Amino acid sequence: MIAPAVSHEDAPTSTCAPSTSSTANWAPLNGRTAVVVGAGPAGCTLAMYLARSGWKVQVYERRPEPGPANTSRQRSWVLAMYPRGIRPVNEVAQVPLLAERAYKGLVLKPAKPNSKPIVLERTGVLMDRTLLATSLLDAARAQYSSRVSFTFNAALSDVDLTAKAATFASAAATANVEAGKELVAAVAGSSSNSAGSTMAVAGEQQQQYRAQYDLLVGADGSSSTLRSLLTEALPGQFETEVLSPGTGCYKSVYGLPPVPEVEAWAPDSNTPRDQRVQGEFFFFLSGGTKGMMSMCRDIDGNYCGYLAGNAQLFAELKTREDYLAVLPQAGPQLPAAWLPLIADRMMEAPLSTFPTMRSLSRFWAPGGVVLVGDAAHTVTPALGQGLNSALQDCELLAAELAAAPSLDAGGIDAAIRRFSESRAPEVRALQELELLQGSSLSPLGRTSDPAKMLALLVRKWIVIHYSGLALLGTVVATAQAANAAKRRREGKETPAVSRTDRLAEQVEGSYVRDPPMYELLKAHMNYSDMLRRVWGMAALGSAGTFAILYGLVSGAALLASRVLGA
Repeated sequence: MIAPAVSHEDAPTSTCAPSTSSTANWAPLNGRTAVVVGAGPAGCTLAMYLARSGWKVQVYERRPEPGPANTSRQRSWVLAMYPRGIRPVNEVAQVPLLAERAYKGLVLKPAKPNSKPIVLERTGVLMDRTLLATSLLDAARAQYSSRVSFTFNAALSDVDLTAKAATFASAAATANVEAGKELVAAVAGSSSNSAGSTMAVAGEQQQQYRAQYDLLVGADGSSSTLRSLLTEALPGQFETEVLSPGTGCYKSVYGLPPVPEVEAWAPDSNTPRDQRVQGEFFFFLSGGTKGMMSMCRDIDGNYCGYLAGNAQLFAELKTREDYLAVLPQAGPQLPAAWLPLIADRMMEAPLSTFPTMRSLSRFWAPGGVVLVGDAAHTVTPALGQGLNSALQDCELLAAELAAAPSLDAGGIDAAIRRFSESRAPEVRALQELELLQGSSLSPLGRTSDPAKMLALLVRKWIVIHYSGLALLGTVVATAQAANAAKRRREGKETPAVSRTDRLAEQVEGSYVRDPPMYELLKAHMNYSDMLRRVWGMAALGSAGTFAILYGLVSGAALLASRVLGA
């Protein structure tokens, strides 16, 4: 969401032809090699940025190549991408998935009968994590095959910072080797720095790849091996601060068939299908007493969703009957026809945990080593910014490298240092926004540490006073949207033009334009600006609270003096 600015109402939900459609816009090869650890969305996107700028890129991934045959969707959840994350991908690749999964709103579906849903306007797309990963991989291979290569089943095992070489190990039976790597034969358990000639390896032996680099990028997720190796090699420089432990758990479910009750959840369901705003709604089923349920329409027309709660909740769910009993308590709106299907699938689904939120003070190390995405700054799903902030990392890092006067060792280090120094405060602001968001649901008895208790109290105070003022703005914006829609229906105003106004006309519910804490999804607002806005509004609300308290105390004192004086 840092420049260029994009309107949050009319941001594109379809991809345009990227500048990589031909090699004419590529920079010539610069003789430099980048090694990227991790072939997820951030790793693939950064590889394409670097390839377009003239780098030869080698991407190593410890997991097998993603695909329907070997990737379970049960540990993933449908992701939301906003302009902040869409723009970097569109800049370097053409990904039809971003157009096919348009996202038009989050609906809070109350459990109370006949109550209107609350519709929160959104701009972006929904997509499956596995489909996004495979789409970006396909794009990288199709458009940058001469400059980008991939090796799967290859886990980072060692980094020699002095020699600028990374060693990866994989099982011989499943290794997927592409051209451009030095293959070093070594039996399992041997030193990762072993040298040797290229040779065949079989049985239980292990293949090792030693890759020389000018730039080494860690895009290997919240459990980053590269970050761990840097922590060991550079004591005190890459220690992570745990901001929030990953105590939440979830189970995902896919393939739920459409049923009339669920099709009617969409607040624009009475609008003819060919006149509706493009995209799907995401449904949050509110009013439950056990955990929480969220659902959305999947890319195949069926529905998917997840049940989230604490570890204790899932520890108690041992049988099909246990799930059948708790599901109506988590999502009172769930149709009866779905309950046995969800129970059966959740019995088989693995239990996943939300990540621990960690903070690093720096993302780079001398010698051309840098971290991006969850490897550098883990967040939670609270604001849906993990993927989006990781993709923005790619855009900003690539821009710093492209602007470097020189790509010698000193020039690369200067570029990644600038990226780190400008980016670290920004993503720390995002983490603080997530802590503020989560504080409203955190019980005060969660910790016995006085310092942490005080921090939680302060965050609760900030959220209460920010939300109080933001609620007034929400009420006004909702009323204005409803009045404008009414005037257009009566022919007193010109027809709706923006996607937001068209959606407002079509929904039957309480339409909310910019709900509290989600303004940062606008393409032009960065995290630090949003945090300053929250603090400023909280300060204004606090001043109002103290003024009211002062008036009450002064009034009580005056009354008491009169009573005593009488």
